[in-house]
Amino acid sequence: MLALLIIFIIYHFIHEQFEFSRITRLNYWIIPVIMLYQFIRTFTWSITNGIVLVGILVFATVVGYFQASHTQLKIEPTIQHHSADAQSTTVMKTSSHQKAATGQPTTNRATTVSAQGGRSYLLGWVLTLGAQLVIEWSYLHEKLSWATINNEFLKEVFADLSSIYRFSESGRHTSWTLWALTGATSLAYTLWLAHRSAAVRQAVFRTRTHHRN
Repeated sequence: MLALLIIFIIYHFIHEQFEFSRITRLNYWIIPVIMLYQFIRTFTWSITNGIVLVGILVFATVVGYFQASHTQLKIEPTIQHHSADAQSTTVMKTSSHQKAATGQPTTNRATTVSAQGGRSYLLGWVLTLGAQLVIEWSYLHEKLSWATINNEFLKEVFADLSSIYRFSESGRHTSWTLWALTGATSLAYTLWLAHRSAAVRQAVFRTRTHHRN
């Protein structure tokens, strides 16, 4: 029964990566902010730690770029049409494909942005998990076994499905490397997505883009 439950959870996690989910400032900032706090609280400077940290940041930047560059975005601006005769406002949604057809800019209108990570996000997630295991083995000198790998895999699946679980687990880890790796990859993904799309920047930074006629 437990095996079936685990299989269902894994299936649900994979399926979630192929569904569009709304980009919000809370969802995309809460993990980097909490991980940064934990990192500052546990990090102690040394030459070795500094070298490891630089390696983690480079890895996170590359993985975040890979994930973000292959993420599919769905942008649905909310357009308000005012009628002087009826003195009413009609709100409708149009997709980015409709915007391209009309040729009208939408970046200065209220938008709903959704993202679908797909296979590339899953591959980046697996690479990050692999990097975590390598760090635990080579830097923290922890013994790895199939039981340990499976345990870490399931923990990361649960953590990605539920932020509450991730934060409840945060008190059980003492190594700064976990906070640096998780926080940096999440932050890199967010920043690369924001760099790629003005609509994402508006969603995560609450910025406004003005067009000139």
